Amino acid sequence: MALKVALDFRLLDKLRKVERPVLDALAPLVHAHASTVLQASRALVPVGERDTDGKPPLSTSGFVDGPEVNAQKASVSATAGYAHDAAGAIHEGVHWGEKRFAAPVHFLRKPARKGRARFRKAVAAQILSTLSRLFPSR
Repeated sequence: MALKVALDFRLLDKLRKVERPVLDALAPLVHAHASTVLQASRALVPVGERDTDGKPPLSTSGFVDGPEVNAQKASVSATAGYAHDAAGAIHEGVHWGEKRFAAPVHFLRKPARKGRARFRKAVAAQILSTLSRLFPSR
């Protein structure tokens, strides 16, 4: 399905000139979104009646790592997930280029999908705010 997008090339040129400060400004948003995904996923984590593998329970192994700003790939990402063999992690962020990560487990994927619309709006607002701060109109 084709999608029409209105694009302001002046803003895109400005973004390419100062991508590092914009990525730095997006880092707190990415971390907050990853934290939100982890908190929302806690209700969906399967909990057994008893621990059978001798490891800490899955529900207590949650973590948020990052944000990591990669200037070479023009991306910023944070990782949220569970440090347990039965789970994994989800990588959330702003990336240019090809997909780099495998699909996460279902109880991380669902909350991430629900929060992405709000996250995209926050990212767009932050980019415009940072560009307007760096390039004030006369």
